[in-house]
Amino acid sequence: MSLPSYNEALETVLRIVQPIAIRQRVMPEQALGRVLATDIVADRDLPPYNRSQMDGYAVVASEVSRGVAMEVTDRIAAGSDGVTNQKQKPHTCVAIATGAPIPPQYDAVVQHELTDRGDLEGNNVTFHTADVTVGKAIHTQGADATKGTVLIHSGAVIAAQHIGIAATVGVTDFAVVRKPKVAVLTSGDEVISPTQTPEPHQIRNGNGPMITSLFETFGCEVLQQIHVNDDLVETKQAVSKALQICDLLVTVGGISVGEKDFFPQAFESAKVEFAVEGVAMQPGKPVVVGKSDRAVVFGLPGNPVSALACSHLFGVPIVSKLLGTDPTLRWVQLPLATSVVPNKHRTSFRPCNIVDGKINIPSWQGSGDLAHTSRTVGLAQLPMGSAELSAGELVAVLLYVN
Repeated sequence: MSLPSYNEALETVLRIVQPIAIRQRVMPEQALGRVLATDIVADRDLPPYNRSQMDGYAVVASEVSRGVAMEVTDRIAAGSDGVTNQKQKPHTCVAIATGAPIPPQYDAVVQHELTDRGDLEGNNVTFHTADVTVGKAIHTQGADATKGTVLIHSGAVIAAQHIGIAATVGVTDFAVVRKPKVAVLTSGDEVISPTQTPEPHQIRNGNGPMITSLFETFGCEVLQQIHVNDDLVETKQAVSKALQICDLLVTVGGISVGEKDFFPQAFESAKVEFAVEGVAMQPGKPVVVGKSDRAVVFGLPGNPVSALACSHLFGVPIVSKLLGTDPTLRWVQLPLATSVVPNKHRTSFRPCNIVDGKINIPSWQGSGDLAHTSRTVGLAQLPMGSAELSAGELVAVLLYVN
């Protein structure tokens, strides 16, 4: 039976993932990067009054011409109510500060640079421009948004400007989608803690810290990262316990057909139903995705480059769907710096870096070679085929989530 393509597999995966419905309220200092659960609406017009965009003079536009001198009858500061105590007389003006409200009898502002800045007493000013139209240098009430306008839509990933906008309309805390709760299980008798000194036949566990940090970066709360030995009972217990507490279980290794690959049996025991069991891609062919009665299960291959690539190619869209945001990955087209030979049988997703706007794909020793990814910034998608891809040919690139 042929394996699905990456695009086919991703489409299938996203059909089984349902958004988390639980909301939380967080203060602004905890809101950055969270997903907004409710619209943020303007509680009044923005700006709430006609405000000056310049330091200068509020005038009647039709009265200004080059060389005209006017009496300055008042001064309006930012933070004042904009009411001038002087009745407007023809050919008079008021000095006004940036951000100050425009008195209703005036319809334009002339900045200081287009005047002589007034006489020594500041009571008269001469204008050096004739180019003054109604509305000049006035930020009109409601120009940005009127009361009731949605300023930030539900589903937005909260950025610094969103926090500023919310504060402007009196929002002091945010309703956000709860972070997906993730459990990470690594496996393998040959794998030991990074704090231990390995025997020649052993390797330190780099996958656990890498996958944990990746899913935290994607916007998740990682509840646990546990290593299980190649033991069926231990593996079943770890899977069963993890599925009781998480929205997403991520396993690493132990998903192939080896004698000690026990995750498939543990998943079966936990009644996990799989939507994808293997994909025609390199690296990451053995990847599996399914669902228990309450959690998504994401089984990564044990080779670290496979785990890194699949986490971005499937993990990011899964987490986005859980959060209720757009799961579409943002691929960009860039030219190859040098020619590359693709995989004849599978679509390749090769770690790459970008130099002078061109894709450079470093040589590797296969999907176990994590060291070669140290300077890479994303994944280059190389279409399946036997023909060499020439330098300059456009290739899709997915940047890592940082």
